[in-house]
Amino acid sequence: MAQESELEKEMRDYYREQGQNHGIEHLDRTLKIGDYIAEKEGGDQEIVRWGSMLHRLHDPEKAEKLLKEHGFGAEKIERIVHCVRCSDIDKVDKAETIEAKTVYDADKLQVVGPFGLIREIACDTGERGKRFREALQDSREIEKRCFSTLQTETGKKIEEIHHGMMEELWDRFDAMDEARFDHE
Repeated sequence: MAQESELEKEMRDYYREQGQNHGIEHLDRTLKIGDYIAEKEGGDQEIVRWGSMLHRLHDPEKAEKLLKEHGFGAEKIERIVHCVRCSDIDKVDKAETIEAKTVYDADKLQVVGPFGLIREIACDTGERGKRFREALQDSREIEKRCFSTLQTETGKKIEEIHHGMMEELWDRFDAMDEARFDHE
């Protein structure tokens, strides 16, 4: 549908204007992760795609308005807007569909594991202007919080791959930070 192509272009332009950590690469990763999870979980990939595309708006009303302007049907709008509404960590408990849970996980998996650690520190020390030590602590807390709120079985399995590695990394980091070299 031409209207949908126009909305995708509009959203890609929106992401290009965002900071380096929430820009077009974030969109593309969210789309890929969302597509993977939706396939594994049996979710509607079209709903997940549009929910992923619009999640960074963090504004369900704006998302609804855009979807209406671009000719989406009422049922589709409702399902996509639900994804946007539940993409925030403080609202994920309201996610009722596999698609909303998938969009949430596709976004939050980008702040866990080695990739998430580096991404969050870069975002905190760059866009948010935090000092390194504060950024480091924030990334630890965000990872723990996001890990405990993942919604899909597939998302949880992906995180499990990284969780043990990150625990070891933090143990080694703390040992070096405290100049403890006598542990095995």
